[in-house]
Amino acid sequence: MDEDLDDGLRVEVLASALKMGKAEAKELLETLATRLQAIMPEVTTVQRAGWFMSSERPVRELIVRFDDCHLQLVKEKTGTLTAVVMKVVRGVVLKSTPTSVDDWIKTLATELSKAAQKDAKTREILNKFVVG
Repeated sequence: MDEDLDDGLRVEVLASALKMGKAEAKELLETLATRLQAIMPEVTTVQRAGWFMSSERPVRELIVRFDDCHLQLVKEKTGTLTAVVMKVVRGVVLKSTPTSVDDWIKTLATELSKAAQKDAKTREILNKFVVG
């Protein structure tokens, strides 16, 4: 992300990159889990469904932990996605708010953008995330 871009535009570009190919809930969750776990494994938790010896183990739950919020995306048995934003203070979840997947993605983009502003390494990682 260029230094010329204002914060609002950075968030929109990042949100667009996150939503790319959002044709199916399964694909969105798999893509987000794979990318986030690859670039930020220390803050990303992925739980997979299925038997441990199974050749196919789809993502069931994705949690991304930031300093003041945790973001959870769960694939229900019906195939729909449930998104939750959790307010965290000193490691304790004070409030869990169900939200739409689009709002969850925007919140994720905002939190990633904040993290990039704090740390040059995170900024470099996010550049790789957006570029691919």
